Amino acid sequence: MARRITETPVPKTLFKYRDWSNKNHRKLISKQEIYFPRPSEFNDPFDGNIPVRWDLMTYEECFEKNLKIINIEHKDKDQRLVREHAKKVTDEKIMWHPDILAHERPEQLEKWNSIIGLFSLSLIPDNILMWSHYSNNHTGFIVGLDTNSLIEDYDFDYIEPIIYQNEYPLISGLDETTDQFYKKFFHKSELWSYEEEWRISKNHIGKRIIKLNQSTINQIIIGCNTDSKESEQITKLTKKHLGTEIPIFKAIKNTNDFGLTITKME
Repeated sequence: MARRITETPVPKTLFKYRDWSNKNHRKLISKQEIYFPRPSEFNDPFDGNIPVRWDLMTYEECFEKNLKIINIEHKDKDQRLVREHAKKVTDEKIMWHPDILAHERPEQLEKWNSIIGLFSLSLIPDNILMWSHYSNNHTGFIVGLDTNSLIEDYDFDYIEPIIYQNEYPLISGLDETTDQFYKKFFHKSELWSYEEEWRISKNHIGKRIIKLNQSTINQIIIGCNTDSKESEQITKLTKKHLGTEIPIFKAIKNTNDFGLTITKME
């Protein structure tokens, strides 16, 4: 069951934009498969690369952190000796020290990258930029996913909306791991706000391809530039693998403004 970090209400449906010309994208319909990429696979080089500000930690904070770590193994020893040892390892920069923790080391970044999978969805099905960027210039399709099923039926870790802002969130080396994770992977530049993105995380991930239940998929939307032949192919594939009752919609260009209307197909 997916957990929450914030109290933001979860919408009933979230949407995945897909490119019909990409055979792997079609598998969301034909095999109900989704892929949880590494953070490094995203098209935004800042995504997941927000730095932990070790440099903001003081000597005293590092000493207290070292003391806490040493006390885990030596809690029954004379505290005066434990504190002396903690001071020694801090002074000699053996464990936590501002000088050696100024930047995340490459191996720390790679560890985040190797154990985390992130599945991106959107709150909105009618954004013309999203259709252009992720659905091959409006010739692809969208799959609507039932969020109650996503939360209840799988062992995902978190489902949260992306927070958009102009400045990096402040990530302290003293933050709990969950706080560091949330600030790193659920915050993006304000420039991406048009996507209205939500993310599902799978931590300590093994297989990055996950099969969904058919019931998790609750609708299909076909792009406004999808030709009649491919619209028919999408419809046929949907009915074959998801049943004849699943609603199928078509995005239609508005006549009086730069917008789309999502209309149910007969």
